[in-house]
Amino acid sequence: MLKGKGAITLMWAICRHEYVRLFKSIKSLITIAFIVGVSYWVSDLVNRAAAFVPAQDLAQGHALGIFTLIMLLGPLFVFSLSHDVINRELAGRTMRFLVTRTSRNQIVLGKFLGVVCFWLSCLAITFGVVLVTVHTFDGKTFWQCLSLLVYCISLALLLSLVVPRPSYTMFLGIVAAMLLPGLGLWSTFSDHPAAQWIAYLTPFVFMEKGGAWIGFIWLYAALFLGASMYLFQRRDC
Repeated sequence: MLKGKGAITLMWAICRHEYVRLFKSIKSLITIAFIVGVSYWVSDLVNRAAAFVPAQDLAQGHALGIFTLIMLLGPLFVFSLSHDVINRELAGRTMRFLVTRTSRNQIVLGKFLGVVCFWLSCLAITFGVVLVTVHTFDGKTFWQCLSLLVYCISLALLLSLVVPRPSYTMFLGIVAAMLLPGLGLWSTFSDHPAAQWIAYLTPFVFMEKGGAWIGFIWLYAALFLGASMYLFQRRDC
């Protein structure tokens, strides 16, 4: 097993491989085109209504399409593309090669960072199109979208380790992707007693509060990532 710089180099190689693999996927390219297209369309609508919108609200208005799309469909995008990020290689027995060369924690980190870099690039492209088109950039919305995606990525990674078969994680990922926004919106606006604690299990209540509360989304992501590392240490390859 490689140690020190060699192991770190391999971790970044895993990261790069996952990043490139996602960009080569037809589903990924369609997803990016869809997000960019909807965001551009909303920006165009806001531009047409600029005369009726206060200047200080324009940047938020142009980012509204991206924010709404990521909030409602972001979990579905992430789970559909990365539900098998670990168990794909476990099922194909190719994970054995990596385990003999570097630590399991670095494999998990490499996979995680590769997916995060992919979605960071997608957001950069999407917000970049809006910036070039209408010359506005909403940093707050960018940060909220990235935080939600990181939460979903870490949860998808955990699911990929809990469930051994990629076909099962595809189904469960779609179910989770539909339940997550539904529970988040329901718990945020419902008066049901259970909604008070369910709301704090989803990222949406923290996105609504904003500010330092966004840090709790990253805390959940760190917990999911830590659980993934723990499970992978105990997993036979």
